[in-house]
Amino acid sequence: MKEIKAYIGRCCVNQVVDELEKAGAPGITIVEIHPVGYGYEPNYFEVRFEDAYKRYGYLRIVKLEVVCADRDVARLVQAICKCCRTGSQGDGWIFVTEVELGIRIRDGASGEDALAQERQGLGAKT
Repeated sequence: MKEIKAYIGRCCVNQVVDELEKAGAPGITIVEIHPVGYGYEPNYFEVRFEDAYKRYGYLRIVKLEVVCADRDVARLVQAICKCCRTGSQGDGWIFVTEVELGIRIRDGASGEDALAQERQGLGAKT
């Protein structure tokens, strides 16, 4: 299994979620964040405000997380890129990492089969 983390502008979230659902993502987590570095703030070591919230409050970045089967990674990453790529600085970042084990707490199901079962349980096509 893999975990896809995508750091994107909040303005893209609805479109990205729609595309990921169409592409068969088993589930999506959305978290609003305040990133430092990776091109989001050019002088991130320069202290401009004492209060961190004032310093980074203007940033409107969202982190999407999807855990999926290895075979689905390319399709899901492409769905994210399709919605977010403008060619401008600040389009975002995508990171893909290995997931050693995933266990659904409700029934103890684990691994890629549990992801597929969860998707089927939601009434979506797999």
